[in-house]
Amino acid sequence: MDDAPNTKTIGLALVISVILISGVFVAFSNANKQQGQIVLPAGGTYLGPTPTNTQENWIQRKGKIYPYAFLYPDTLSLGEFPNDPTDSVTMFIANTDANTNLFFRVETLTVKPIEYAQNWWKQYNWKGVSSVSAFTNSKGLTGYRAKYLDNNGTTPYDHVFFEVPKQTDLIIWISGKLFEPSVFDTLVDSVDWKLP
Repeated sequence: MDDAPNTKTIGLALVISVILISGVFVAFSNANKQQGQIVLPAGGTYLGPTPTNTQENWIQRKGKIYPYAFLYPDTLSLGEFPNDPTDSVTMFIANTDANTNLFFRVETLTVKPIEYAQNWWKQYNWKGVSSVSAFTNSKGLTGYRAKYLDNNGTTPYDHVFFEVPKQTDLIIWISGKLFEPSVFDTLVDSVDWKLP
């Protein structure tokens, strides 16, 4: 007679064990499907802020004097200098001089394009050249990506030079100083020169 309560207790313990094990299994399966984050008391994470909009809207910019075109994010405020023979493009950023934000222009070429890219740093405040590599962008333009050494011996950002089709006296210069690398790479890949 004393065995009857033990059977009920064992049966109840088995049912509770099965429910608990099932619950743990379901919780484990759901946890594996979610991406991990370490949440701080203020709501931030060690992984950085969650991006609200990961897609950029890109629009085309065309030259005023020369027939170049490139894409840039519509969140940027771009402009040019009146009567500028190099058809330069600058970025307007609050509390900065638009002259120092110049990032695109058509320059006069008197040597081979690769030589120009290798020696361009000598005209400016750079210590030397680290590397120059040739490439072709998606529009078929031949370009040279240059890394110049600053006074600390580092290469803080890239410069790109594009040959101008059928005009050996011109070259396009683009600076990556103001851009995230992925934005700069997309801009560079979109550069085109529309022949008349």
